[in-house]
Amino acid sequence: MQIYYLGPEGTFSHQAAETCAASWRAEQLTACPTIVDAITRMFDDKTGNSLACVPIENSIDGSVTQTWDTVMRSIAVERVEENLVPARILSAFNFPIHQYLHYLEHTDFSAVETVYSHPKALAQCQVNLGKRFPKAQLVSVNSTAEAARMVANANDKRCVAIASQQAGERFGLLRHPEPMEDQAGNVTRFAMIGRQEMPGIQSFAVVSERVVSLCLRGVGHQPGGLVGTLAPIAEAGFNLTRVESRPVGNQFGIYVFYLDVTITANDERAERAFNQVVEELRQRQVDVVLLGAYPVYDASGV
Repeated sequence: MQIYYLGPEGTFSHQAAETCAASWRAEQLTACPTIVDAITRMFDDKTGNSLACVPIENSIDGSVTQTWDTVMRSIAVERVEENLVPARILSAFNFPIHQYLHYLEHTDFSAVETVYSHPKALAQCQVNLGKRFPKAQLVSVNSTAEAARMVANANDKRCVAIASQQAGERFGLLRHPEPMEDQAGNVTRFAMIGRQEMPGIQSFAVVSERVVSLCLRGVGHQPGGLVGTLAPIAEAGFNLTRVESRPVGNQFGIYVFYLDVTITANDERAERAFNQVVEELRQRQVDVVLLGAYPVYDASGV
């Protein structure tokens, strides 16, 4: 078993993958240049011997839309293939995140012109970055560890990076002692995506017994279209914890909707009721793409 993650080594995705590797019997961790590449490589492995460890949501900046869109489209494409164990989200875990400022020795902060990091990291730190470096250009790169590597290799004291403590240490940079994120309690939820059921992560506490993530396509573009579509979920007594819209990409006003619904684990009655809800939605000509039914763990104590 191998785990694909957003590289290079030192990213938060790398740390998350390392944290789960033993519990998930993974012998190999493989860095990928982008989130899309990590997910695609897992989906390309039809044997079921690989996983993708990718971020799906941050407590400050919200959903990682690139992850959700890539997973949804990949699952939708695979539905037509026969004799294939479907890939899905198998589990998720909340991972504490601290974004640090990394720089070369003798860097003068008043002379900094460029701040490198992943766009999500820049968004999590945008207020503090604006105060400390009001004239600096914020430049997005593929990962936080890539940002640290760029600063280390550039040997330019006019640039700094926002990255994890581990990434800065790996590339020999100095670190400002205070985290740069705008709000305390910064947490990212990572998902493990794969084809086969895996054991629970015994060292983590369970936050939510079971979350069902799905995408609704073809919701009527009319007054009450979304409300009417969501009504069966409430009528069946399920707690809808997330609703997000995303454009389809080729037409204004037409959206897909991502949902998270919590259900009780190992409750056959609840599972039957939820399956009935899904069937009712499909009878209303709504395309329901099931993205996974999974436990959510707390990795803060690791």
